[in-house]
Amino acid sequence: MEINSSIIKNSIYTDDHQKISELLSAGLDPNYEGGWPIRLAARYGSYSIVKTLLQHRANPHLLGDSGASTLQLAVFSGEHWDTDRWSFLLSCCDSSQLADGAAVAIVFHNISALKTLLKTGRCNTNIPTTLTGKTVEQLAKGYKLDSLLNGHNNQNAQTSPLVSPRYSRQNRTSVRTALTPQPQQRNLSPSVARFFNQTAGQSTLTVQRSPIFLASPPNQEHA
Repeated sequence: MEINSSIIKNSIYTDDHQKISELLSAGLDPNYEGGWPIRLAARYGSYSIVKTLLQHRANPHLLGDSGASTLQLAVFSGEHWDTDRWSFLLSCCDSSQLADGAAVAIVFHNISALKTLLKTGRCNTNIPTTLTGKTVEQLAKGYKLDSLLNGHNNQNAQTSPLVSPRYSRQNRTSVRTALTPQPQQRNLSPSVARFFNQTAGQSTLTVQRSPIFLASPPNQEHA
């Protein structure tokens, strides 16, 4: 079977996980061209294709040109987060990766995803996240979601501490005292603007907050 990018993309656009399975059986590298197939599937909310690729040893932690991971793009898609369909993906992620997903959930107002990520009990809310450089705690406060975060932290305080042992007490103190983002500020970091511009143009993705406009939108790149 001849395998090319168009066939893979069409299978993802139509959510055809059987076709992806056939391609994998025919020799498709699950990390084809830097792993964009699993990220594209996540961006379109196709959990079945993401799961199929993972079962064939795709790496969900390879980053796209925007710096986004499979989990971040799955959160951005907004699909199926009111179910447990992404639990297999969450089980592959460590505490800092879950925090990166939570940052996307907060910035793009995916409350269902945020609750699901916090429910794992493994989401480190006290380390800077890659999307903004802010911690989940800071972002939650800035976007007025800290009551949700605090309520869940209190619920898990006795059984699931969220602070990574590898993160020093001095650094944690420094992070807590840093300025928190203002909820209406649109001058977000270049990584957030790039992430938005490379994903928000997709017709199947709906962002809950007002768009970010750049003077010169970047060229189209893989997810």
